[in-house]
Amino acid sequence: MIKGYVSEKGRLVSIDSPMEHMDQVIWFDLLHPTLDEELMLGRRLGITLPTREDMEEIEISSRLYFEDNAAFMTATLPSQVEGDNPILAPVTFILLDHRLVTVRYHEPRSFFTFAIHAEKAAMGCTSGESALIALLEAVVDRLADILEHGARDLDKISRDILQQDRAPH
Repeated sequence: MIKGYVSEKGRLVSIDSPMEHMDQVIWFDLLHPTLDEELMLGRRLGITLPTREDMEEIEISSRLYFEDNAAFMTATLPSQVEGDNPILAPVTFILLDHRLVTVRYHEPRSFFTFAIHAEKAAMGCTSGESALIALLEAVVDRLADILEHGARDLDKISRDILQQDRAPH
């Protein structure tokens, strides 16, 4: 699926048929894209979008690169961390001609919350670069929340173990 967002007074607004409004879109968000969608958008933008396999095979030393006049960055992000089967998978961020393109095959909560917040409040998202910075801030905030939750859980487990050790046997 290809979602497209345009800037309206610093807010990001989702539009129908983003391929028909290419000149206005500042963020293309590809979620579980088909090969046809990847090829179509890639052709229209003049770049080769990474496939799922490309994203999973990329080495840590190659996660930031430039190709076809575009900057590519792949990061491994978590999703479904509250459940029993958390996912850790790559997301690729691409900057090209003041547009942001994201390619992902899972749904980190930060993308969902960012899109909602950026539509409701003016966040200064007037270009792909400013949208990327705001999105990365949302990713970092989410990662901090996950770490804080993990720290609380670890503290609780530690306290429980200490109480068990102190209990009379």
